[in-house]
Amino acid sequence: MKDYLYSDYLGLYVTVEFEGNTIKSLEMTSKKPGFKPTGSKVIRSLAAYFKNGKGDFSGYELGLEGMTPFQRSVLQTIFKIPAGETMTYAEVAEAAGKPGAARAVGNVMACNPIPLILPCHRVVASNGLGGFTGGLEVKRKLLKLEGAL
Repeated sequence: MKDYLYSDYLGLYVTVEFEGNTIKSLEMTSKKPGFKPTGSKVIRSLAAYFKNGKGDFSGYELGLEGMTPFQRSVLQTIFKIPAGETMTYAEVAEAAGKPGAARAVGNVMACNPIPLILPCHRVVASNGLGGFTGGLEVKRKLLKLEGAL
């Protein structure tokens, strides 16, 4: 099943694919989806997040099928980063059990299937923001919403 909301804060549509309580993917786009929103539980959680930057996604299962053990470890690590806080790529690599693998962490961030909920925007370079699939302006807005900037 798919559902979406429009985030006035980001100026983007946020589309989520889920099955029951398992979130499979999330996409942010300027293009309106070609289906009607249903107001699902996960969309209500995202709407709450966009109000105060403190959404709670702990009650959801995350569809990480096809991910390697390292990718899963990285994504599970970033899932634990609280809103309003950041970690560097190197810190995530170390927490995921692979010190020195900061570049590999960046590669995992680039293929994160569930951004926002698996908050890759909270992972920053040691010398600045680093990259973000949704663009640096979206990353800045998310970090500002959460009080990290």
